[in-house]
Amino acid sequence: MMVEQNKKIFKWQLLVDGSSNTHDSGAGVVVSTPEGDSVECALRFDFKATNNQAEYEALIAGLKVCIVLGTDEVEIFSDSQVVVNQVLDEYQARDESMITYLELAKELLERFKEYRIVHVSREENEQADALAKLASATINIWPKNISMIRLLQPSIVKSKEVGAVFGERNSWITPIKKYLVNDVLLSDPLEAKRLKYRATRYSVLNGELYKMGYSRALQRCVGPKEAEGILRSIHSGNCGNHAGGVSLAHKTLRQGFYWPTLFADAKRMAARCEACQKIANNIRQPGER
Repeated sequence: MMVEQNKKIFKWQLLVDGSSNTHDSGAGVVVSTPEGDSVECALRFDFKATNNQAEYEALIAGLKVCIVLGTDEVEIFSDSQVVVNQVLDEYQARDESMITYLELAKELLERFKEYRIVHVSREENEQADALAKLASATINIWPKNISMIRLLQPSIVKSKEVGAVFGERNSWITPIKKYLVNDVLLSDPLEAKRLKYRATRYSVLNGELYKMGYSRALQRCVGPKEAEGILRSIHSGNCGNHAGGVSLAHKTLRQGFYWPTLFADAKRMAARCEACQKIANNIRQPGER
């Protein structure tokens, strides 16, 4: 790995920003690819974070997204003078949590052949800043193509066992996550080969499994129990009242969730809904004799 601080032009760019207020904390991440695409992520924290902790969470999440996207070089922009200078060893991290955050950030940076980290003003970092403010706001509906990543605990805390949060230890998520985290494959050689191929579309961020969508938005993978609750919540009106099956599935994807049977489950839920059946388009043409 080389810390590249000269004027080399990097094809990949990463903008990060953290936001912390009296009520909520969050972070914004924007990755610009060589093709001119942008991957935008808003991180909502389920824990209280200081400004510096939020800035580190943004950097760590951004580096993980870059790794998922397959780049080995990146130019990083942050408006946190503390984080940038600690990474460059210009400032010393004194607080125990800051030392641990710095160690984790440097561990991730070691996976890049080259990188450059630059301190910029908040005005120059407004895209990531806007995402960070969005993440820390009390809203439940997200703009299309923005991935909402929910961090259950700080990145420096060891993640809980697979599926422990929702009691789904042996869902479809388990083998993928075990392979990505611990390099554990299935015993059947053919199934192991399929798992390795399938896992290239997934990544583990802060203990959660995410799938890269077609629009390069990250979708959090959920097990059957949580999936049912998510569908019920979206279907009942959180994101529009009583959507049909296909529409319900697309709304769920836009909210940043994924599971393999999503479309079938959404159609089944819509079919069971009496209100949906009443407003469905009825075929009025007589049947053929």
